[in-house]
Amino acid sequence: LVLMTKTAIMAENKLILLYLIYQLDMPISWADLLDFAVPNYMDYMDFQIYLQEMVENGIVEKLNEDNSYFYSITEDGTQCIRYFSKRIPESKLGSILAYVRKNKSRIKKEYSVYANYFYYAENEYIVKCGIIEDDAPLIELNLTVASKDQAKLIRKNWKSNVSNIYNTILQSLITNDSPASNDDEDEDIQEKIENCMQNNDILEEDTNLIPMVAKKK
Repeated sequence: LVLMTKTAIMAENKLILLYLIYQLDMPISWADLLDFAVPNYMDYMDFQIYLQEMVENGIVEKLNEDNSYFYSITEDGTQCIRYFSKRIPESKLGSILAYVRKNKSRIKKEYSVYANYFYYAENEYIVKCGIIEDDAPLIELNLTVASKDQAKLIRKNWKSNVSNIYNTILQSLITNDSPASNDDEDEDIQEKIENCMQNNDILEEDTNLIPMVAKKK
């Protein structure tokens, strides 16, 4: 009887995690899952075990986005929760839906907007900034900076001001009223050089004719 009770609790807790991911309809970070589940529904060790088993069973997929782990529901997981969600008590279903309503926009922003940095070499840090939309990269920037403080500042500013930064970059790239490019300037210079050379050839030919005319006289 005790074993069956533990099994039932384990099954219910897995369904709770699965139902949360299903209702969010997008990947959720390990940290957000932990914040939701522990200690409200389970302890930390059980949480780790449940999540790992769900990944191994193919009902949840583990994603690695720039050294941060996210979890999304698979097709098998979707079918599972549609069939078994009625086993979750109504009170817990309500709590899950309340959490989703309160946190979905925040979680979406955290997943879609990312900025991370890592040490590359002495006095060099690489900062990776990007936006993901519909599971595809909308923009990604890789910047090399001289200090960890600069990397931290870029990460902070990217996350807090990403819309303005993205729009500025996009407008700069699609605007067609910029001054003549270097390629156009190079073509103009080359044309002037060729014209100058042609004029010198003509002048040299005229100069060679002068002694001949003088001799005839």
